[in-house]
Amino acid sequence: MSRYDVRRIFRYVEALRHRDVARLVAFVHDAAELESRVPFPPELVERLGDLVPAAEIVTYCELHWERRRVVYEADELAWARDPDVEDGYWELKHQHAVCEYFARTGDFRPRRMSDLLPPREWRSRELYNVVFRPYQYELDLRIPSSCTGSTRTFLFHGQKRDFGERDRLVLELLRPHLERVVDRFERRATPEADLPLTRREREILEWVERGKTNAEIAEILWLSPRTVRKHLENAYGKLGVRTRTAAVARLRGH
Repeated sequence: MSRYDVRRIFRYVEALRHRDVARLVAFVHDAAELESRVPFPPELVERLGDLVPAAEIVTYCELHWERRRVVYEADELAWARDPDVEDGYWELKHQHAVCEYFARTGDFRPRRMSDLLPPREWRSRELYNVVFRPYQYELDLRIPSSCTGSTRTFLFHGQKRDFGERDRLVLELLRPHLERVVDRFERRATPEADLPLTRREREILEWVERGKTNAEIAEILWLSPRTVRKHLENAYGKLGVRTRTAAVARLRGH
């Protein structure tokens, strides 16, 4: 682990216990190494519950809103979910304050239901009583989707106590890594998978595509800026290009 890793992790030690930090590091490492045949594997969903102990149910779901279809869902209750409940969700989805907030603002950072609605008002809504009861407390995190009309969301539900700032901080730290896990699954089905790049080189180019600087990429991936620059130089050589723009274009087959 480099000094940049240590600096980023221990910046938050005052807010998190050392045990929490160790679990976060282990999760990030294991998630980066895992190869999966599904967008976000159930075993990682279960481990997210260990990192956010207030959550009694953790769900990852991909929804296509125009088609009213659940594209993928992973949680311990998915196998037993009543199809009528799913129909009820689509009819009442406008009552979900967090999803409405995500759609309206484009701010996908962790958000509690209680940030937007008093608990009593949430419990009075038909959506809660049809779909979510008795899990009155909710903390959601969304990551961007490249598919128009689709969303990718992590949902944390509990019935005993609300989520705190510690839970929000954990998910905020994990957010770029959760996005990488899901994006990695999508990339395996795309033509650029045949390019002669290492996983790290491809990962860095994808952050370049999103407009990130070398310093920002280093912060996200827990690397030094010098290491990021070296990976980019290697990628340029393999792709036969000299600039960031050309490398991204080559990555996407243009």
